[in-house]
Amino acid sequence: LMFEYIKPNDSLLDIGIGTGLSSQLFNKAGLQVSGFDNSVEMLEGCKSKGFTGKIVLHDLQNAPYPFPSNSMHHIVSLGVLNFYSDLTSVFQEVGRIIKSGGIIGFTVEEMKPGQEKHYTIRVDSGTEGDKQPFNVSMYRHTDEYIRVQLKKSGILVLKDYEFLADEYPDQDIKVYLKIFIGRKKNS
Repeated sequence: LMFEYIKPNDSLLDIGIGTGLSSQLFNKAGLQVSGFDNSVEMLEGCKSKGFTGKIVLHDLQNAPYPFPSNSMHHIVSLGVLNFYSDLTSVFQEVGRIIKSGGIIGFTVEEMKPGQEKHYTIRVDSGTEGDKQPFNVSMYRHTDEYIRVQLKKSGILVLKDYEFLADEYPDQDIKVYLKIFIGRKKNS
């Protein structure tokens, strides 16, 4: 949904880059990819793919982020923000780092009427026969909350799209993510 707004040699910051899965296609389109994540293992996997520039170990809850103001053409954060309750500082930092006219693309789980903001899912880790279940905290955010945070950061919503991202039938949970594409206002 962002490709109509990007061009080769643009810079892209991937917030919560993980193994780089979300930003590999941007690199193939000619963008210079940088990113950060709070997992050493994920960053090692990303670095091993050899397509990124600056990669930093950093938790998105800790502002300021280790990138200069007005330094990135574009920012993405896919499959990350639904693990955090308060996104205020995330959007403040996005507004600081992204250049005027830059594009941000990110996903959140939209909170629908009657849904709780916080919930827990049980997932299995490990290999077949040695699966270890553990709980993961997830957070939903209202459309209004996201739009207010973007506006405060100087970002205009260009488009949004909701899709089914995951299902946990044994827990009767469907995870619908909403992707937002926004543009930082020109200064």
